Amino acid sequence: MTFDSVEVVTNFPNVITVEKGKHLDKEFIGMKDFEIVDNLMIISTGFQKFWSIYQLPNFDSLGNFLSLGEGPKEFTFQAIPSDKVLYQQENNDKTALIYEFSKGHLLKFNITQSVKMGKDSIELIEDDLPPFLFDFLVIDSSYYFIRQPENQETKQNRYLLSSGHLTSNAALDQLNRAEISNGMMNMSLMASMTRISPDSKKILEMYFRLNYFNLYALDGTLKKTIAVEPTINDLSLLENTPRMEQKYRFSDVRIYDDFFALLHLNELEENFASERKSYPEILIFDWDGNPVTKLLFNDFFTSFDFDFANEKIYTFDSQTDQFRFHEVNRFWN
Repeated sequence: MTFDSVEVVTNFPNVITVEKGKHLDKEFIGMKDFEIVDNLMIISTGFQKFWSIYQLPNFDSLGNFLSLGEGPKEFTFQAIPSDKVLYQQENNDKTALIYEFSKGHLLKFNITQSVKMGKDSIELIEDDLPPFLFDFLVIDSSYYFIRQPENQETKQNRYLLSSGHLTSNAALDQLNRAEISNGMMNMSLMASMTRISPDSKKILEMYFRLNYFNLYALDGTLKKTIAVEPTINDLSLLENTPRMEQKYRFSDVRIYDDFFALLHLNELEENFASERKSYPEILIFDWDGNPVTKLLFNDFFTSFDFDFANEKIYTFDSQTDQFRFHEVNRFWN
């Protein structure tokens, strides 16, 4: 699942050790995930109203939104604010385009108006998208990038979707050649978090269990596989490796105007499920795939986001439900 051009990156121009995290005074019961959008933090929970919105930096509550249910503007499962969501600024309003996984719907959630009214301001944009997509990105109005299981889940193929028609290109075709022998047992080896650059020109694919990621432009001007170890993982070899002996490589990726950042765990599955031994790193690259900064930590966590205005990194650990913040000096200039 690689391009012909493979770059190995083991050194970064800047390496920064981040101070240990501090616990917030506020408790977030049932927290599952979070996303920082300008001066807001959106936290997803397991409750009926599953998005809670707070004003940074003091975490003033702005309300609980989005409902579980079977209605056209409701969700079968809690939407994760950091995945399959596009945040936009429309005039004076912050909005979120959210892909509803089980129904194949695309919903527009007006964050600004919802906070003002104290109830959901939500609009159904698309009602006939394919459901159960592994990856979904909005490229433009009614133009999407998708990744879906095929061939009895031994493949996870990428397409461009417009007006109900699927198309491909050379970059997608090359990655779509990858296949595993048993979709039921080994599907997680191909699992990814896929993101699109803020200018909608480049696609980033991070894989949870592989020691590399792919970065490519939709117009074909960039096709790059970037490995964080000298020898890249081979899917066929990993299929024959016992699950507990495989490594949990990456667990989160966040995108920003000038760079993207990946959370590198590099933890054996056996240790991740019991007692972790490898502290996480955040690896920062520019949108050409050049290494910029490595952040080293002394806390365990599985997701993160940067609060640029207040110079903090927030981290959440799904294993322990610990939510912390780390004070940082400016490293992103």
